[in-house]
Amino acid sequence: LQIVLFYRKIEIVQFASRTRQLFVRLLALVKWANNAGKVEKCAVS
Repeated sequence: LQIVLFYRKIEIVQFASRTRQLFVRLLALVKWANNAGKVEKCAVS
């Protein structure tokens, strides 16, 4: 039982880590998209 709980904790930590990495990438993409939009507006006008 102890081993099962231990592995479950590891899985939870790994899941949290992957989810966090996904959010960081998404945030970076959103920031980049916002900046790209500003650059396009500057180039057009």
